[in-house]
Amino acid sequence: MSYKSILVHVGPGPSSGPCLATAEQLARRFEATLIGVAAEAFDPPATGFEDGLLYQTLREQVEADLETAGKRFRDAVDETGLKTKWIAIPGTPDRVIALHARGADLIVASRPKDGFAASLSPRVASLVLDTATPVLVTPSHIHHELKAERIVIGWKDTRESRRAVSDALPFLRKADQVTVAAVCKEGRPDEATGLDEIVGRLSRHGVAVEGRLVPRKAMCVADDLEEVAHEHAADLLVLGAYGHSRLREWALGGVTEDLIDRSSRYILFSH
Repeated sequence: MSYKSILVHVGPGPSSGPCLATAEQLARRFEATLIGVAAEAFDPPATGFEDGLLYQTLREQVEADLETAGKRFRDAVDETGLKTKWIAIPGTPDRVIALHARGADLIVASRPKDGFAASLSPRVASLVLDTATPVLVTPSHIHHELKAERIVIGWKDTRESRRAVSDALPFLRKADQVTVAAVCKEGRPDEATGLDEIVGRLSRHGVAVEGRLVPRKAMCVADDLEEVAHEHAADLLVLGAYGHSRLREWALGGVTEDLIDRSSRYILFSH
């Protein structure tokens, strides 16, 4: 298994640059087709259309933004020799990417943005939950190349974690060291169920892997996983996402949301 189609959302502004650079880098590494997608909702207000001027102005703005995003994509890939595909459609980014993710093996996405920029970008939660495609989330502020030489998998014996391991295999096979970390409360060895089996499975795929029981120290499991990643100098975390409902994670907190908010590493999420 390898990633042969990688999809990335491209916006009209410079904030999509690091995400696009990561997608381009991975397309070269895996000899994959790079699919760029631009989407912006045309959502005019209910009033103000007496002369059609406002309607036309908003429509022209959306078309201009999509054209700007297309130029940004072409400028980034024209000299790379990569196989590429460009899609630009008026519509909400969440819906457009969920639709076209059927043609991709991997989605590269940025961390959530604030303010108006948030309306021009797909939401990580929607991508993870709605596309049935693994989502690689890039770091927030500083762009650095994803080497993925050392990888930490956050393990819990759930459907989502098993799916994440399978989805991450192209990265795992190329890594120098993979650590499968099961964070357990004291007296709860059942929270590491399946650790030996998943390590054995990855070994049979030729992955340089070790299992590790991690005593839970922090209030949040995400902090314990971050500490393990720091100890191993890992720049990629692999995780099953939204093992609880998204509403429960939003209300009570959860590993997925905590890592999206706090981690400075690349994270591969699967659901």
